[in-house]
Order: sequence, then C-alpha cells, then structure tokens
Amino acid sequence: MSKTAQLGLGMGGPTLLMHDGDACSNIQGYAVQALEECVFSQFDLDFTPQHIIEGSSHIITAVTNANNEFTVADVSVFAVGDRVLIKTNGASAAPANLLTQDQIYYIQAIDTATNEFTISNLRGGSALAIADDGTGYEGVATVAKLANQKTNTRGDFTITGGTKLEVTNQVSGNSDMFDTDGNEDVKIPKGMTIYLPVTAITLTTGACIVYTKK
Repeated sequence: MSKTAQLGLGMGGPTLLMHDGDACSNIQGYAVQALEECVFSQFDLDFTPQHIIEGSSHIITAVTNANNEFTVADVSVFAVGDRVLIKTNGASAAPANLLTQDQIYYIQAIDTATNEFTISNLRGGSALAIADDGTGYEGVATVAKLANQKTNTRGDFTITGGTKLEVTNQVSGNSDMFDTDGNEDVKIPKGMTIYLPVTAITLTTGACIVYTKK
C-alpha cells in the first residue's frame, strides 16, 4: 500500500486553512486543496522509501570525492552489484550528484583494504562522480543492502539534465517543483486537489486547505 493510501486511511485529522504567508510544519498531510491559485516557497514531501533492508544499516564514516569513494566500518558486508539504499538521515547536504532524498544505488567497486566503495546509478554502470563531500553527511548518512535485489522494480525517471534513476520512493522525481525558490515554480490552480504526503508548507500567495491524518 502506498504512503498516500496509508495517509488517506487516517482521514479525520486536523484540517488546516491557509492563506497568504501562512506556514505549517511537522504535519502528516495527504491532500492540498486550492481555494485560490496557490504559490508556495516551501512544499516539503515525505520521501521515505518503503523498502525492506537485509541486516542493518551501516554509517558512512567518510566521503572522498577525489576518488568518488564512501567509507564504512566493514565493507565486506557488501558485494559488487549489490542494490543498496543510501539514506541522508537529515544531513544538511548530500555529496554533489547524489539526490538529497534517500535513493537506491548499486555497489560499483569495493576496496577491502580501506573499507571504501563506489556506487553507480545502474547495476554494472560507471562509478558515480561526486564533486564534494557533502555537508553534515559523514557519520550521519547510512547505507544498507536491500532484501529485494531485483533491478528497477518500479520504473525510472530522469530529471532534466540528469541521469536516469530508479524510482525508489512512494514520491520520487523533481522534489522542488512546487517551490518558488526551486527550478520549476509550479502553481496549483484554483479548484484543484493534489494528493501527496506533505510534511511542511509555506504558502506565498493564495488560499488552500491542507488535510492531515489522525
């Protein structure tokens, strides 16, 4: 069952009436209804992947962008080709070229002498190049092997100018499309209701109703 459907089962929670400049956060919303055309400066969604991991998660203790490598305490728990889930766990910024949302990647190469590994977007693909080490990422982000090792079970998507990625979450894709400070600046027209797992909203102009779960 999708996250949106799960939230829908909790209908009857607090209903938020929002107008120009209003903001909400730390909510479990499942729908936004536009009473007027709505423009948002913040529109955060719950991107939590719903995937079963095998064993436990392993903390990424270091990132070496010069070699595109990540370090864990014991890399022997992984093998080349493993389908893994990398979670940011609230890090301020992921290393450049990694999605800020939690994402599935593949172990591309392993160095058992240094407990380092590289990742790729596709099984058997080239190492994903990272341009920096991220911010607040080391010691916070984790990597875990997925119980389901089948490739591309939910389709894929490609953000403009980017690399094709596997759909991993109940919500995937262009995460800032509704933010006026993002790349897309999509407005929700008057009368439209969208169903998404919303966690935080800042409404710049317009009026809307935000429905939340119990």
